[in-house]
Amino acid sequence: MWNWRSEQPVVMEPDTTPAPDSGTLRTLDAAFNRLVEALRVVEDQYRFRHDRVVICGRWQLLRRHVGQLRCQVEDSVGLLAAHRDVMGDRSRLASGGGPHTHRGALIAANVSRAREASRSVEEMMRLILPHLSEEAQEIRHRIYELESISCALTLRGSRLDDRDLYVLVTEHLCHGDILETTIAAIEGGARMIQLREKTLPASCVLERARQLRDITEQREALLIINDSVEIAYLSGADGVHLGQDDIAPHEARRILGGDAIIGLSTHGPDQAARAAAAGADYIGVGPIFETATKQHRGAVGTEYIQQASEVCELPGYAIGHVDSDTIDEVLAAGATRIAVCTGIIARPDPETAARLLCEKLTHQRSQELLR
Repeated sequence: MWNWRSEQPVVMEPDTTPAPDSGTLRTLDAAFNRLVEALRVVEDQYRFRHDRVVICGRWQLLRRHVGQLRCQVEDSVGLLAAHRDVMGDRSRLASGGGPHTHRGALIAANVSRAREASRSVEEMMRLILPHLSEEAQEIRHRIYELESISCALTLRGSRLDDRDLYVLVTEHLCHGDILETTIAAIEGGARMIQLREKTLPASCVLERARQLRDITEQREALLIINDSVEIAYLSGADGVHLGQDDIAPHEARRILGGDAIIGLSTHGPDQAARAAAAGADYIGVGPIFETATKQHRGAVGTEYIQQASEVCELPGYAIGHVDSDTIDEVLAAGATRIAVCTGIIARPDPETAARLLCEKLTHQRSQELLR
């Protein structure tokens, strides 16, 4: 080969990558098979058993990525299955492990299989097709990310089951005493409470948080603190709710621990799509309508409810002037969970206000089951 600029011959570096032998290709075939099989099991579990469309779609996309990588490999070395030796594999009858004994065990076992197989694929790529090793590494890293999200859905996500009415309490917005209002809201069906105080001194907020912690613990409700990781930690709350400009959810978890429930406000599909990977356990979806508690932010409209559900695998709470006047419109737009502030706490009878919204949510859920 000649360099046309210098008219001097160009010396080509010899390809030192060894030609793969049959045993190497058989190993790669087995690793690809294990990887795809494990990914398919996880995908099917989320699709059919857990009915989680978004996370199922992400595992499916990864499985297809693996299939594309295998095609690239076979373009270079030929069909891997041609080197398969099923009868000659002395380990083929080895036990596949014991029964799966707890919720999520089947998913966890197959995610582990996928991780191990992806490492095997990556190492074989480095050996025989180095130019594809980075793509194999990306698949392995993607498994780590999806494993983290899936683990959160299985473990912390289960604590959010049947907690469809989420009430935000702020002292100056309550019609009566904040503690009595909170008790009434819980008696009316709220099973998740957020303390949202933007103007009180931190010492006052901490005192109030500890009082609410006692109330919620006694009634098996969750307590979430708005914005302040410090108050959430010191009060023993169940978690914290963060805004887009606050510290990232995964950073808050370093302080609050692996069991903390962390929520994240979102105002558009891009933010919703990034929430799970950022470490959130649920998202706020809104503000759906203009609201006095979010005067700095314009309404996003009811269409965002469906948009968020299509891109985010986490539970989403429609928020922003959701009350007895707007609940039908919010539910018709696809909401299955709501977060309410003045629609309950500013009413003369917060228990009745909460019960009305709970009944609406229960009816919506029953209709969904009949479809």
